[in-house]
Amino acid sequence: MKRYLFITLAALGLLGCTENMTNPDSPTKGELERSYISVTLATDDATRADEEFEYGDADERYVENVHFFLFKGDGTPFPVSVSGGKNYLSFTINSNGTQPDETGEANEGPNVSDVKDKILVFDNYKGEYPQYIVAVLNWDTRYIQPSYTLDNLYNTLASIRNDNSHFVMSNAVYADMQGKVVRATPLTISNIGKTEAEALASPVEIYVERISAKVEVEANGDVADKEATYDVDATVGGVPVYAKVLRWELHNDYNHSIVLKHIYPEQWGMGSEIGFLWNDPNRYRSYWAASYTGLFPQDNQFDWGNGLTPSQVAYCGENSRQAVVDGQGKVTSDPRTKVIIKAQLVDGEGQPFEVTMWYGHSYVGERALRTEVAQLLASELYYLDRGEHKGIGAEDVKLVAGDDVPEGVEAEAYEVIFQLSDAGQAKEWFTYSNAEGFVAATLEAVNGRLAAVEPALVYRDGMTYYYADIRHLGREGSASEYGVVRNHIYKVNIATITGLGTPVYDPDIDFETPERPSDVNSYVAAEVRILSWKVVKNEYNVE
Repeated sequence: MKRYLFITLAALGLLGCTENMTNPDSPTKGELERSYISVTLATDDATRADEEFEYGDADERYVENVHFFLFKGDGTPFPVSVSGGKNYLSFTINSNGTQPDETGEANEGPNVSDVKDKILVFDNYKGEYPQYIVAVLNWDTRYIQPSYTLDNLYNTLASIRNDNSHFVMSNAVYADMQGKVVRATPLTISNIGKTEAEALASPVEIYVERISAKVEVEANGDVADKEATYDVDATVGGVPVYAKVLRWELHNDYNHSIVLKHIYPEQWGMGSEIGFLWNDPNRYRSYWAASYTGLFPQDNQFDWGNGLTPSQVAYCGENSRQAVVDGQGKVTSDPRTKVIIKAQLVDGEGQPFEVTMWYGHSYVGERALRTEVAQLLASELYYLDRGEHKGIGAEDVKLVAGDDVPEGVEAEAYEVIFQLSDAGQAKEWFTYSNAEGFVAATLEAVNGRLAAVEPALVYRDGMTYYYADIRHLGREGSASEYGVVRNHIYKVNIATITGLGTPVYDPDIDFETPERPSDVNSYVAAEVRILSWKVVKNEYNVE
């Protein structure tokens, strides 16, 4: 026999009254009644991809509160009192268990299976029945308006977690066998009882799902006996170079989603328009969604020094936006959610290996780069040393990160330009030409000449990053090839890394857009396994 979790709502207007009342303030003196609805919260046991699924950790299943929104047949609010006002009933879950702590440890706490026989009562005129119900779990009460139409609720934004870090969940949205969007659970006469016992005999099943997606990154490496270390197929100065993965984070990620998923069966059909069979009405699920157009990333910057370790996970709101490509095939806008892999280039002993690249040549260490630049300009820039003109040297040159270049100088965030060092600033400078000989030069003029030199790439202390767009289930080149959809786990396995990646000179730089240098070929082979995410664990005992 199935073990269900019952939430009993006493609802007015549902078949037969257990208590008759009159409303003296009503011009029609309509009769009131009290009735009951029993609700079972459920999730689908079906799986995606390779038929695997996960129930989720204790903190991912934690239920703090539940709100049930009632609607009339036309989607307008069904009020829970004769005076109108709010159209939802809610309760807080009480439990002797402890809440998950900040470390994410799987502490025992209330989840859906702890919610039993909760009775909420509302009264209304006899004969008026709600026809649809929507459940929203863990929504912060202070953000909820008194009343919603179904359309209003459909388009409302909510944080993927409430202020206590519990995950917000809501009705699963899918298309029925006729292709009609099901965004609210229908209520029928059979679900309505005169008593609690009658209601419990015919519960309403509401399938729910988290409004967030979950991303996990696995980086085992492909070099034996070296943790999270990859052979990048590169040699610098005769030394083989490897990349050790240290951290990761999401880019173009959102901390909000719309309360109910948006789907468009009339546009997507059976999947031919977007690239895969996205709808599964037998399992009350859909596996694609349209992003809310007014939503923007909460923080669209990243730096090298922070992030998650491969053993940690991240959560994000829905994002199915795709890259915009111009007529020449160039990406002009890329809002897709990405995984940023932060790594360090190391030698065969696992020690940091500083690589610099300039004019198509690679060097070991910053000193070697400054020496090459000085040699290029040594017959053009001179300083006076005890009456003798000497060419500029490596000690006179410093590197400046691309986000800190002087006004009028252009450089990418991942590049460095050249300027006079503190030692160089203290010297008296001259330029030399065959026509004019030595001519006194200002510090500004010398810095201007250094800034005009081709920018370089510097992997300071081996710091680098790679990135990859998160793939969904659509075929290659389709509208659903990339994206993150609620209630899915994206298990990103970094299989291989090729190339040196994008250099980081200053780990404190806030990068707004991940970029790959045009003359550096770097690739991440990321295998993405997409699983259904069991929002709530339901246990069944079959006898």
